[in-house]
Amino acid sequence: MNMLCEKCGGAMEVRREGSTQGLYCTQCDWAVVTTVFPEIKKDMTQYEVRVTQGDVHNDGQIKAVASAAGVNFLAARRLLGEREPLVYSGRAIKVLEVKNSLESAGLTCVISPAFIYS
Repeated sequence: MNMLCEKCGGAMEVRREGSTQGLYCTQCDWAVVTTVFPEIKKDMTQYEVRVTQGDVHNDGQIKAVASAAGVNFLAARRLLGEREPLVYSGRAIKVLEVKNSLESAGLTCVISPAFIYS
C-alpha cells in the first residue's frame, strides 16, 4: 500500500519506536502517530515465579535467585535449597525479565497463573 503525504504528496513510511507507531512523510515533517502498548505491559495479573530445579552449589544460580528475590547470597542459597521456593511475585513485564534471567543461569522455573508471554 503506497500512501502519500497530505501536506506535500511525498511517500509515507511506517515507523515503530517504543510504544509509538505511525506514518511519517519521507520529505517533510508531517506525520500521524498513535500509542500502542503491548499486551504484556497492560497485564495487571500478579504472577508467582517458583524455581523447580536448581543447584545450591552453583554460584551463578544462587546469584540469579538473589537478584530475582531481592535477597543476599546466603538467603538465596537457603531459598534454592527449599522445595519450589517463591523467588518473585509481580506483574508480567518484570516476570518475563526474571524468568529469562533464571533460565539463563540454568534454573528451571514455573510461573502461575499460566504465563502466556515468552
